[in-house]
Amino acid sequence: CSVIRPNRIYDAEATKAARAREAESVPPQYRQIIAGDVIIGKDERVTPRHIDEFTALGLRNPRMDYITALCIALLVIGVVVTVILYIARYHSIIYQSIPRLMLLSLIVVISVLGLKLGGTILGLKLTGVQFGCFTMIWIATAGMLTAALLSADLAVLVIAMLSTTTGLAMNHELRWALASLVSSLVAIYTVSNIKHSSDLMRTAGAVCAANLVLVWLIGRIGGDVVGDLITGSGWAVFGGVASVGLFWLGSSAMEKPFGITTHRRLLELSDTNNPIFKRLLMEAPGTYSHSIFVGNIAAMAAEKIGADALLVRVASYYHDIGKIKRPNFFVENQHVENVHDRLNPSLSALVIRSHIKDGLDLAREYGLPPVICELMSQHHGTSLVRYFFHRAATNTESDASVLEQQFRYDGVKPQSRESAILMLADAVEAASRALAKPTQGQIENMVDSIIAEKLADGQLDECDLTFKDINRIRASFDRTLTSMLHARIEYPEICISEGKIAIGNGSAGKELPAGEGGHGQAGDSGKDNAAV
Repeated sequence: CSVIRPNRIYDAEATKAARAREAESVPPQYRQIIAGDVIIGKDERVTPRHIDEFTALGLRNPRMDYITALCIALLVIGVVVTVILYIARYHSIIYQSIPRLMLLSLIVVISVLGLKLGGTILGLKLTGVQFGCFTMIWIATAGMLTAALLSADLAVLVIAMLSTTTGLAMNHELRWALASLVSSLVAIYTVSNIKHSSDLMRTAGAVCAANLVLVWLIGRIGGDVVGDLITGSGWAVFGGVASVGLFWLGSSAMEKPFGITTHRRLLELSDTNNPIFKRLLMEAPGTYSHSIFVGNIAAMAAEKIGADALLVRVASYYHDIGKIKRPNFFVENQHVENVHDRLNPSLSALVIRSHIKDGLDLAREYGLPPVICELMSQHHGTSLVRYFFHRAATNTESDASVLEQQFRYDGVKPQSRESAILMLADAVEAASRALAKPTQGQIENMVDSIIAEKLADGQLDECDLTFKDINRIRASFDRTLTSMLHARIEYPEICISEGKIAIGNGSAGKELPAGEGGHGQAGDSGKDNAAV
């Protein structure tokens, strides 16, 4: 008899593996369920799509899963506690400020709400790639706002936490969590040092480029079809522009209510067409010139030690606006006589010291931000009004220590590196004007003596400057002042009389052809202009 032999044998393991491979080759399908959507109608046949929707909505097992709820609660508590401990240890200023903590909470809440409700409000039916790009928009926005308004270090922690929790919420779609993290890191890096309006365009371009690369890399790894990747590319570009736009709107709306000053606001304040600047130029031109020079000197030094150069420059522009009220009492604005010659030293010192209070009053009147006011109030610290103190000491037999307290500023010593740089730059710029024919050696000695005097007087005891920082500041001051106070050629005196030119002492002269006298006069005028 014939024997029937099977030519194929069922292999359960191979069949299971083949099914798994085919399932993995099918790209995941996403559907957003909006409140009010009908999941299944009456008498409608239940399909696998309905089963998936029931599962996603938790309707297949409506009873409370206490273990899952406990795990979610522990995860949320762990994230919150980790952020709090990090802020308390590494950002004590933020931790001790209720408004800044509220600002951080607001940024996170807006980011989460935008992610959950943004598509619904706009009426968008988002697919997988699109929803991933939408996630990248809001997390990058949260990172940029945190970096610009609070701290770049804290922003990295915030986006890491948001990316991780969002990936878990998206059915463990950790690939988009990774994309959101990388995109947000690029956004934080580019936005942390915005100093010009053009830098915002650079930020938008960098974020768009990062989003495009991430969509294609992660999409190809995940097996997305080319059509979805092309659509995702459009969303990636839109996401980069949208996140930067949301950042710009958010920072504009949040910085003033929470007392934060961003570089965007500082750039606005650096505009010399501001009303207070024009008033300073017209009423106290010498002080205006002094402030501009101090800004240049201080900003160069701040860059050398990694301090906020833009903040120092802008604060330098405004640090002496209080002199507007009594400009003739300050030597840089005096043209005919020194009014202090008619006053006793105590009254003169009182007027000099009052320019701090007058400046703060004007700052509040013109709406200058708190950080500028802080640097204004600290730029003299508790320094001694030395010139008038010595005048008073020579004319009285009072106890020197008691007399000294009457001639000290009653301000606050510098609390930051920026305020300390402003104090030193203000002092060296003023002292440099007393040098008749400055040489590099004279400038270096002058800078060394002023820094040594501030250190000995304890004016830098409460700021974070290190000796290494001070050495770099000293070198920067020497370099900047040497270039600003360079020597000029001493032109000989030229006298023109009856067509003859006399050079030097007038003993030599020659006849000038017609028209050359005009050139000689122009040259003389040029000499005057060059010497100004």
